[in-house]
Amino acid sequence: MRNQRAQKENGTALIDVLYVLLDLISHGLKRVLMVYFIHGLLEVKDRYKNRERWVETGLVFSLLAFYMAVNYVPFMKALFYGSEEGLVQSRSSIFPVFINLLFVMGYGLHFYGGKKSNICYLLFTACTLNELVMFTLHSLFVAIISGISALMTYLVIEENVFILENFYPIFSVIQFLWNLSFHVVFLVLLYKVISSLKRNFAAINREFSHVQTLFLFVPGIIGLCFSIMLRSILYTYNESHIGFLMDEYPETRFLIPLISGLCLISILFSAVILRKLVESSEKEAMVEIYRNRIGDMEEYMKDVERLYDGIRGMRHDMKNCIADLEILMCKERESDGDYREEIRGYLDGLCEAMDELDMKCNTGNPVTDVVVSRKIRAMKERGISFACDFLFPERLGISAFDISILLNNGLDNALEASEREKNPFIRLSSYCKGNMFFIEIRNTFTGSIQTSDTGNVLKTSKNDTSIHGFGIKNMKSCAEKYYGTLRCESGDGEFLLAVMLQGKEN
Repeated sequence: MRNQRAQKENGTALIDVLYVLLDLISHGLKRVLMVYFIHGLLEVKDRYKNRERWVETGLVFSLLAFYMAVNYVPFMKALFYGSEEGLVQSRSSIFPVFINLLFVMGYGLHFYGGKKSNICYLLFTACTLNELVMFTLHSLFVAIISGISALMTYLVIEENVFILENFYPIFSVIQFLWNLSFHVVFLVLLYKVISSLKRNFAAINREFSHVQTLFLFVPGIIGLCFSIMLRSILYTYNESHIGFLMDEYPETRFLIPLISGLCLISILFSAVILRKLVESSEKEAMVEIYRNRIGDMEEYMKDVERLYDGIRGMRHDMKNCIADLEILMCKERESDGDYREEIRGYLDGLCEAMDELDMKCNTGNPVTDVVVSRKIRAMKERGISFACDFLFPERLGISAFDISILLNNGLDNALEASEREKNPFIRLSSYCKGNMFFIEIRNTFTGSIQTSDTGNVLKTSKNDTSIHGFGIKNMKSCAEKYYGTLRCESGDGEFLLAVMLQGKEN
């Protein structure tokens, strides 16, 4: 008997150790999945750039240490659950959940950079997914273990000898396998949900606006509120009697996983819908960009046609002018002064006609010559001072058409901003450093820069944002094509638009 009792005690101790190990491994992997979710979507602050792995490891171990303290240290169990034995009332688990959520969000705001609303949403969602996946599976697995218990009870009643003799070890093994299965299925489902959500956010590839963040937050908040409600009423302990919600209300066995699953689906669908809306918006923006590029090309073609028409007309008129000059030279001269004035008048007329055909600026490329010359005429009409020190980077293999888009939009914005200022001026310059090409456009500006909700694009000052604001987007698209950047600054009464392009040095 003593040997049997000792074997039973040793078996119980072994099962307890296995349960603890399983619990810690499972919760450690949950924290790893949380880090996997935010990795790549959030970037650590600059001062932690070379310690990103340490930041992520610190999050995993700090959360695991908190869980171990709350669930395995008697003092902490008494503090959070009201009993050194651990969780008695299901509502007692609400407070640790909130502490865990606040710690995760505080940790993220301290170590990660970017918009705070983005950081809070991603970490809040990671915690909420953990809750919803647990309640989605909980009822199913409770039903499974209840069925197994009922079967074994039936076999005991039927006096099955094998079950009667080995009831405790058989049920202990079944219970352990049940726990193991729950944790495995939980982690697999959580991984699938997180992977799907992460793919959608990665496809968006930009920070969310405040409206988009609010749209994403709503299903997660609903899911967390539902989880908190379940924790509050799932089971109670009263005078040595444990009351389960699903025993008292059997329909909840179906409703709890259904509502939890629908909350999970709504979180996923909100990300999918946002991705599709962003993709649709980007496609519309690209269509508008190409329309603008076609418009720039049409303007360029009109200027070229005007130039060639002028050349053809000049060629036709030149013969008549030469003939008139020959007649004047052959006439009997009554006064040299009169003839000189008539000849001078003809020559002045020819010079004026040639000036009309001459490019106002020589940039080293006919396309950019036309663009800059057209803008010079517009500045002259509006009384804006202009200085140009721009040369086309022939050796870097950058498309003249792409540079014309940068110049067109940049100079248009400078013209629009300068004509509202006193003593307006515009300065266009460029320079090369190795295979890098820089364009700078400076203009008079005494206002303030407005940015979009995402914080990385200048905001149009026009009322109808649906048809305006594409100039900067056009330029940003061209810069990104050459792995470049677009930078805007204002101060000391001027505005600077700086574009950096990376070419291929021949």
